[in-house]
Amino acid sequence: MTDKRPFPLPTGYFAIPLGLSALSLAWLHMGDTLSFSRNVSDIIGITAVSVWALFILLYIYKMIYFSHEVRDEYCCPIRFSFLALIPITTMLSGDVLYRWFPTLGEGLIWIGTIGQLLFASVRISALWKDGTFEEKSTLPPFYLPSVATNFTSASSLALLGYQDLGYLFLGAGMIAWIIYEPVLFQRLRVLQIEPQFRPTMGIILAPAFVGSSAYLSLNGGEIDLFVKLLWGYGFLQMFFLIRLFPWISEKGLNIGFWAFSFGLASLANGAVSFVHHNVLSGLANGAFIFANLMMSGLVLMTLGKIFKGQFWLK
Repeated sequence: MTDKRPFPLPTGYFAIPLGLSALSLAWLHMGDTLSFSRNVSDIIGITAVSVWALFILLYIYKMIYFSHEVRDEYCCPIRFSFLALIPITTMLSGDVLYRWFPTLGEGLIWIGTIGQLLFASVRISALWKDGTFEEKSTLPPFYLPSVATNFTSASSLALLGYQDLGYLFLGAGMIAWIIYEPVLFQRLRVLQIEPQFRPTMGIILAPAFVGSSAYLSLNGGEIDLFVKLLWGYGFLQMFFLIRLFPWISEKGLNIGFWAFSFGLASLANGAVSFVHHNVLSGLANGAFIFANLMMSGLVLMTLGKIFKGQFWLK
């Protein structure tokens, strides 16, 4: 049986456990810098994994009873990219759980890594033939299946001790980012982006900070020239987005603004390494505080939507 009503959980909502789990890892990396950092990390991490598990169960239900929506999403030139959030959040949930349940955490990391490779191999490669790629595909969500997935695999594999393998994924994500970004920006310069898709521009914040965070995971947290270069570019993108925020939020705040969360949480994660190595400590401390304040704002906005009955798609 196929239900004709729209499914209440858009796949883009997986950005919520995405941002929360990444923020949990940032607080975990604080170590003993603050006496309560581990407790904060645990609370955020448990929340993130719980939300992820709920969304996974709901998506399985969607696949069974709303299979037409899954097919439509997979074939859509824009929305298919959001499907990459599922393996990404699976890997990040594995990262969070690894501290308590190493076997389960490692299993989720491998499932997410293999899953994202299979998804990208099947769906992205299909865009290379028969003129199936459409200009409207070149929106920020396109970062997800080829850039964000590989950066996440790199940092997750570093957690498991597979640094050499992680560098392969880092390279895949880095080169995919370099190739795609000029195409995206040219598209944004010459064509309009519909108001409902503007919050996805928050994804633009992610590559530099997520990439630098993945690199720091692989190199043992050393602050070298490459990390500083990535951070510089990340801040440039952040300033652009701050300038554009009134335009991006023209239709008001909604759950779509969790698109900013991965970049913000990774900014916080990278800031911890800068502080630990006493490099640009003032900037890093400010960045950590800023990222947490923005993430808190997203959480409060989401709770407000839930209490008002505006969270689920109707």
